[in-house]
Amino acid sequence: MNLRLYALNLLFVVLAFATVAQEKPFSTFYYQRASLFEKLPVDSTDIIFLGNSITNGAEWNELFPDKHVKNRGISGDRTTGLYDRLNAILPGQPKKIFLLIGINDLQHGASVDSVVHGIIRIAERVKTESPNTTLFIQSILPVNDQFGKFPNHTNKGPEIIEINKHIKRYCLENKLTFIDLYKYFKNKDDEKMNPEYTNDGLHLMGDGYLIWIKVVQDYIETKKERR
Repeated sequence: MNLRLYALNLLFVVLAFATVAQEKPFSTFYYQRASLFEKLPVDSTDIIFLGNSITNGAEWNELFPDKHVKNRGISGDRTTGLYDRLNAILPGQPKKIFLLIGINDLQHGASVDSVVHGIIRIAERVKTESPNTTLFIQSILPVNDQFGKFPNHTNKGPEIIEINKHIKRYCLENKLTFIDLYKYFKNKDDEKMNPEYTNDGLHLMGDGYLIWIKVVQDYIETKKERR
């Protein structure tokens, strides 16, 4: 009888942990940073850089001083996590959003179609809930496997190219601005990220962020919506 009771208690504990795991699909860092963003205001003068670790890694307010630029990147974020935290952004009706997301979805085994759907889902929500926000969808950056790091990210070169192609088409069809960062970061002779801009094949060094700034400068400074 005691053994049966022990087994039942153990089963309840296992089920409880499984439920918690299901309810917390993202990293502890995700929830730490997302909870901070929920406390920070967003208003109609703000320009939001929204994405994963590649966005998270920049000091956007220093790279664009006096432009109301705010960093809303979270390392490891995916399209589903980013979609969920739009709740802390869209009510403020920001002036502009620069979106870059998708590589971590691939690392977790998502298909090209799934990533494209996730990005479009985010874009459609922005258009619906914050119609005065100018949305800029940035291409996923190239990767480079020569560093031997992040192998489940840096082996996704062909998938990245396909996603960028589909998202560019979506933007053209829906009169949104697609910013092709990819071409500025790839090698001249192949599709790998230029090692001058990275030290792990995935994330950017300082020079990489300066390239990014040059590419998006006009979109920050003006109301230009198409290139």
